[in-house]
Amino acid sequence: MKGFISSLGWILFLLAVGGGLVFYNFVYLPLASRAFRLEREIGMWTARVDELTDSLKLFKSQDTLFSVSYRFDELFVAPESLRLSTAGDNILRTIVPQLGSGPVVEVIASCDRQLPKGAWQNPWEYSALAGAAVARRLISLGVAAEKVRIVSLGDTRTPQRREAEAALLNRRIQIAVRPR
Repeated sequence: MKGFISSLGWILFLLAVGGGLVFYNFVYLPLASRAFRLEREIGMWTARVDELTDSLKLFKSQDTLFSVSYRFDELFVAPESLRLSTAGDNILRTIVPQLGSGPVVEVIASCDRQLPKGAWQNPWEYSALAGAAVARRLISLGVAAEKVRIVSLGDTRTPQRREAEAALLNRRIQIAVRPR
């Protein structure tokens, strides 16, 4: 009888160990692995939210008193020439009164990687020249030259779509009045 109880004890012990191993491998490990993956994903999203919050603080710190944005085809005769059209000149004439409301007038030019035929080496140069053309006209219309600042963003803030409509949206001039 003593041998039977001893054998039964060993059998129960082995069943408990086997049950523990089965539980560990088929229940605990998948749950722990999933929890670890979720923890990493939460960390990634938390870092992204912190990054966006920081950039929003930076954006809010640059208070804008007045801002307007135009596509190149609204301002220029042709993308190849960067010469202001009559309609573009009229647009700039209408916004000149609002530009006197602050100490800094930023002319921010953006474009895409698909440059029109011309002598431009890269998107930075192309957007800088477009911004300079608009800035020169604003100065000739009475905006003080010391207030005007040209910012060329090149193709750094444009969507990576390649359709013709996206190219028109990517090529734009934003005129913003900033407090400093």
